[in-house]
Formats: sequence, C-alpha cells, structure tokens
Amino acid sequence: MRWISRFVKRILGVYDPEFEYWVKTKDIKVPDNYKKNKIREKKWKRKIRYYLRTGKLESKILLDKDFNLKDGFSSVKIAYLNGIDKVPVYFVD
Repeated sequence: MRWISRFVKRILGVYDPEFEYWVKTKDIKVPDNYKKNKIREKKWKRKIRYYLRTGKLESKILLDKDFNLKDGFSSVKIAYLNGIDKVPVYFVD
C-alpha cells in the first residue's frame, strides 16, 4: 500500500526524502555553476576508482522536485561518461 501513496505523491511532484528513486540521467538538470567548476583531481580519481571497483556511485545524487541537481555532481558526471541511463537519487526540499 505504501507504494500507492508514493506513486500518487510522485504524480503531484511530492517526493519522500528518505526513499531512493531511480531517474533517467538525461532528466537531471545540472546548473551552470557545477559545469563551470572543476572537480579536484584527487577527488575525481577516488570516485572513478570506487565506481570501477564496485560498479556503484560513491556519492548520493540529490535533486529538488524539479530535477535540479543540488549535490552529487561527480556521480552524475560519472554516469554520463559511462552511459548509465538511470541513477538512484534522493529528493530534498
């Protein structure tokens, strides 16, 4: 029954912040300020190594209700570069 309430909330644009959703990578809107800043090399290498070793993204991807990226840019970038169609995300206010 809980999935029904989540489904109705999702239709209304209301997301449970404690629930992991899967969204299409192409639907994530990355603000320009993320695109302009470079990820530090040491951090980037660590995140790539983690992904190659585990097949998972190290950092959570956080979005607002309009699918604007709030945190997790490196994970989104890794997903784009590796052709990952859907990624796990969490919604924040």
